Amino acid sequence: MNLTPPSEHDIHAYVDGHLDDSRRGEVERYLARHPEQADEVQGWRQDAQQLRALLAGDLAPAPALDPARVRERARHRRVRRWATAAGVVLCLAVGGIGGWAARGLGTGEAPMADAMQAYRLLALDHGVGMDITTGNENDLRAWLAGRVGPDVRLPDLADAGFRPMGGRLFATDQGPAAMVLYDDGNGHTVSFYVRPPGPARHFLPRGAREDDGLLANYWSEGGHNYAVVTTADMAGRQAADRVTGRAI
Repeated sequence: MNLTPPSEHDIHAYVDGHLDDSRRGEVERYLARHPEQADEVQGWRQDAQQLRALLAGDLAPAPALDPARVRERARHRRVRRWATAAGVVLCLAVGGIGGWAARGLGTGEAPMADAMQAYRLLALDHGVGMDITTGNENDLRAWLAGRVGPDVRLPDLADAGFRPMGGRLFATDQGPAAMVLYDDGNGHTVSFYVRPPGPARHFLPRGAREDDGLLANYWSEGGHNYAVVTTADMAGRQAADRVTGRAI
């Protein structure tokens, strides 16, 4: 008996517990015949349960536990694409699991607050890991093109003394965002962050701002919003001065 693979929508609904009995049975029969996919989906369900438990309390947003991001990391580790891959990359967890997007990145009013939060999570707090670890700029360009858009321009910061370390995807209210982290070999890091302007097409004039020890330079170009983020101390400012002109 050949079973039709479940759709992206059905997989997410199954993980979130939103399928009716009939359709849930069909998905479970399909997964019973495909144990690798079943193991992966079971991991997603456990992540979703953990996220629900966190959101039941008064806790800060936890992008590391966003089911969409967990699924993306799992997909990269397995180097495997299947019927739900597009949803894994682009799912923003709207509705479904407890309104994660309403509490997640990108809810602040300040320009590119999500870029600063992403830098803090990845570069300072180490609360999340890389989705791709490579210093090869061609690989990173291909990664960005496949996830944010082919017109995204990755800056070459070698002249400023910085080389890429890798990148990570984030879910934001405006759409899927990506951050590439650079290092100068002396403990200084800067991030290059890009995301769409959102449904309201909110583009940014070129500017800069500080917040809680971080410095962000931001601008819009070619249908995307960008930011370069580093620490706001003297070393960070010097790094930003070296980098920003090459990134814009």
